[in-house]
Amino acid sequence: MKRPMLLFISAVTTVAAMGIAAVTCRQHTAAGQSAANPAASGHRATRKVIAYVKTVPIRRRRITTSVVAYGTVVARASSIRNVTVPFKSQVLRILVAGGQHVRKHEPLLQLESTNSELLLLAQAKSAAIAAQEQLSEVNQKFALHLATRQSLLAARQTLQLAQLNLANLKALGIGGPRLIKAPAGGIVAKILSGPGQIVLPGGPLLQLVSSRNIEVQLGLEPEDSIKVRRGQTVNLIPVGGEVKRRIVGTISLITQRVNPLTRLVDVFVIPQAHSGLLLGQYVEGKFIIAGATGLVVPRAAVLPVGNKEELFTVRHGHAVLHFVRIGLANDHELQVLNSTLTQGEPAVIVGNAELINGMAVTGKFKP
Repeated sequence: MKRPMLLFISAVTTVAAMGIAAVTCRQHTAAGQSAANPAASGHRATRKVIAYVKTVPIRRRRITTSVVAYGTVVARASSIRNVTVPFKSQVLRILVAGGQHVRKHEPLLQLESTNSELLLLAQAKSAAIAAQEQLSEVNQKFALHLATRQSLLAARQTLQLAQLNLANLKALGIGGPRLIKAPAGGIVAKILSGPGQIVLPGGPLLQLVSSRNIEVQLGLEPEDSIKVRRGQTVNLIPVGGEVKRRIVGTISLITQRVNPLTRLVDVFVIPQAHSGLLLGQYVEGKFIIAGATGLVVPRAAVLPVGNKEELFTVRHGHAVLHFVRIGLANDHELQVLNSTLTQGEPAVIVGNAELINGMAVTGKFKP
């Protein structure tokens, strides 16, 4: 009984001694590592955090806000000239195309008389012949004292009227094909008739407009139309061109109704001379609706946080937090209202989302 008990006590003592030796060894190893690498011993809390940022200087200058509208180049209403026909006729050929530039007296269309007009011409010829015969008969009777001077004068007057009517119909071109020529030089804005079509007297055949009398019809939202005024300058840019040309125009008319087709308010702009715009061309118009002078920063410099707007600047290598109010704004820039900001101060535009007030910063500072 004593021998087994002694063996058990010896085994327990041996295990305890091995455990104490292992713990002692680990402590010495950890102490050695701490001596070789002090940063691993809990000194991370004292390491300095530096953020990389990019800044631009705050500028004091004018900022504007604008609205953009789209529309087309049209003929100015006051310059449209309708080419009409004075008698009922039928269109044989159209000799021009829409948008074509024509010179004065250049042929536009070829017409021919209708049957009813030819009948009028035949009646006029018969009336002239009958009046001539009647005058000859009255002359003979007057020579024989069988007719009065009053009868002779009446016969002469009847002949004159018949001849005048016949000459007028011939001058109008009734009786054969007739060319309609341009009364003035310009651009063919619209062709209002087609081959074979019967046109009544005074009916329009086509419209001419001077190349200098064009305007741009733009559509503005009703709430934006009240922010612009007649005589205001507008920047016009043709849409779809390889190179965007900026053309200056002036507002000539702001309509006081909503266009039922577009649901927009039509605004007419007269472009500068020699603009090179073409009828029907699609154009973008940029209207400036407000402007102010103040401290201006890129949009990326201001961060919305809750119901506040934050902006960070850099002073002596550290981030400085500013709460700002926004004035005017456009697609690229903002006007900031804050008495603690100064012109030329570097505003952070990259990395500001990670900053806190007083954080050390480094990076690219644009002068």
